[in-house]
Amino acid sequence: MQILFIVACALLLSCTQAEQEVTVRIEATTVVNDDYIGNGAEWDPYQLDYGEGRMQISEADWQKLYDRLDFMRPQLIRMMINTSSFLREGRFAPEQQMEVMGPMLDYCQSRGVTVMFGDWGWSVIDTKQGSLHEANMQHAAELLDYLVDTKGYTCIRYYNLINEPNGDWAATNTSYPLWASAMECFHEQMRERGLHEKVTLVGPDVAIWDSKEAWWVDSTATRLGDKVGLYDIHTYPSKSTVNTGAYSDIIGAYRDRVPAGMKMVMGEIGFKFVEEADSLYLRENQRRAAAAPYAATGDSQMFVYDFMYGTDMADALMQTVNEGFSGAVVWMMDDAMHSHQAPDKLKVWGFWNILGEERFGAVEEEVRPWYYAWSLLTRNLPAGSVIGRTVVTGDSHVRAINAEKEGRRMIAVVNVAKEPKRIRLISDDLPSSDGWRKYIYHETTLRKEGDHRLLPNEEELTLDLRRGLSLEMLPVSMIVYTNMP
Repeated sequence: MQILFIVACALLLSCTQAEQEVTVRIEATTVVNDDYIGNGAEWDPYQLDYGEGRMQISEADWQKLYDRLDFMRPQLIRMMINTSSFLREGRFAPEQQMEVMGPMLDYCQSRGVTVMFGDWGWSVIDTKQGSLHEANMQHAAELLDYLVDTKGYTCIRYYNLINEPNGDWAATNTSYPLWASAMECFHEQMRERGLHEKVTLVGPDVAIWDSKEAWWVDSTATRLGDKVGLYDIHTYPSKSTVNTGAYSDIIGAYRDRVPAGMKMVMGEIGFKFVEEADSLYLRENQRRAAAAPYAATGDSQMFVYDFMYGTDMADALMQTVNEGFSGAVVWMMDDAMHSHQAPDKLKVWGFWNILGEERFGAVEEEVRPWYYAWSLLTRNLPAGSVIGRTVVTGDSHVRAINAEKEGRRMIAVVNVAKEPKRIRLISDDLPSSDGWRKYIYHETTLRKEGDHRLLPNEEELTLDLRRGLSLEMLPVSMIVYTNMP
């Protein structure tokens, strides 16, 4: 009898826990960030030669790219090049690369998209000597001057010199002194051309997996001072690191080192299954890459085809936003940008492959699910948004953010668990308002239209969170409420 009683109590407790609501409290007037820069993607000039001669992006495909980006409304684009590609026999010849880069920058200029431009580092560093390549440093500044002053691309507001300088894969081979010297040299080149008043240097651009590299932020602030106007890091966390919330502590250690009044963005973000807890995902990723004819097995994220990747990216972004970062750039826009290991082995990380129909298979040109998740969190977090504090209690698998701009608002909640969740949205300082739209990102609920558009699941809603709102969230899903234009 006693055993039956214990079993009954256990079952009752289990049911109660399963039905327990997760509380999401929106503190709209408690400001986390008063001027968000925005989200976007890495969009580098396309490789175009995949081992069988140079291809071209057709006018129809350029228009397709523009249309898809118009729905996403990126606010921040990172665009990296090799300055040596703009030289001919050692002389500056920028026009030879504008066939591809021109339409990309034209788009950003016409839509008011902020561009973080830069050099990967191989052109400006003599890696064998471990020293600066001063001639190419001048050419890099010439190129920036050509783009900003001659061509009029005022959308280029930031410059990122040398990708991930703390890595042994980088042109600087982990050397902070070499990177800092390069930054000082390039800033002087900018100053001589008057570019320092138009374009801001970004740093330290380090790739991190834990908090051990936070000293790069301190050292950047100490040595470079106001030569750096925006701080950034790159993260490729494991799924378990993000989904448990440990990611917040890691990236928070870097944000905390940024000088008062300065902003930090996530210059690259994507997922790599580096923790033992994600070993099954790693093996599946490797299996999929090996089976795909055009995927580079050493650098592809094959879960971009899964809805789960969208909720994981949303989870990472929400932690990034709540830790006070001012923007995030996903790696990456399009598979057709970069190869690895061989010219026709692509880094599969993108929202699509715009040359799918022409070369890599028509299905690859289609929009992948995570585009919709990232688009919802990009178009509804416009530049200048004010981020309010959001407090989630009751479950570690649920994350949320809230934002406001010019009286319009967005509230997003993600559930990365494999079980449904009951959510209670509440707020003491958010007035009741009309005209809200509700989007549900889940493999069974997306309302798609045409090539890339996403329609709301509900419209013309009234939200009064002072009275509270209860939601039933599907497993591995996201809900976005917005009345942003």
